[in-house]
Amino acid sequence: MRRILFILLFVSYSLISQGQNGKNIVQLSGLVIGGDSAYGIPGVTIYTPKSGRGTITNYLGYFSMPALGGDSIVIKSLGFKEKYFIVPKDTNKLSLVIELLGDTSILPTVEVFPWPTEKIFKEAFLSLKLDGNSYDNMHKNLNEQVMRRMLYTQEASSKNNHNYYMQQQTAKMENRFYQPTLSLLNPFAWSQFLNSARNGGLRNKKKEENEKYGNDDF
Repeated sequence: MRRILFILLFVSYSLISQGQNGKNIVQLSGLVIGGDSAYGIPGVTIYTPKSGRGTITNYLGYFSMPALGGDSIVIKSLGFKEKYFIVPKDTNKLSLVIELLGDTSILPTVEVFPWPTEKIFKEAFLSLKLDGNSYDNMHKNLNEQVMRRMLYTQEASSKNNHNYYMQQQTAKMENRFYQPTLSLLNPFAWSQFLNSARNGGLRNKKKEENEKYGNDDF
């Protein structure tokens, strides 16, 4: 009882202090989108540097956090330019649509040649003579079926891996206070379920339940 009373007194004192400072609490929420699309960006960090409070956007790009009027908010994400926003003091609730621009760094072109000049390289290329095995390998590597098979079996790019990792981390942060549930849209969960069914996992589970409750009819 004393602990509850102490918490109530502490919260009341904090609210009174904020009122004396003239800073009202603002419920800040919004959607962070990319500059080249209307889709939300997951894993964007929205925080107040002065107080250290902040949050991240979910897999849809949505966020919600409390702030004080006059606070400076920083919106930051890897691959995008930082953005700053000052919370107005004359409101208690504010919803925003924040657009981030891509941060692209263009490096200077570096040309590497084993020949000192381009003219010598052209002469060496034109005088190049390939044997029969080299021609056979060239035709095999440029075969339409081989190229098509490489297209469908290639691994995910670095961008796809990054997006998948950020979605997993965002979902982990959102569900850290909840019990884990079955993800019906997770292809890996369905693959594990189907493999278990093919291997007789469901039948073995039913057999164990029947043995546990004394029912031999299975």
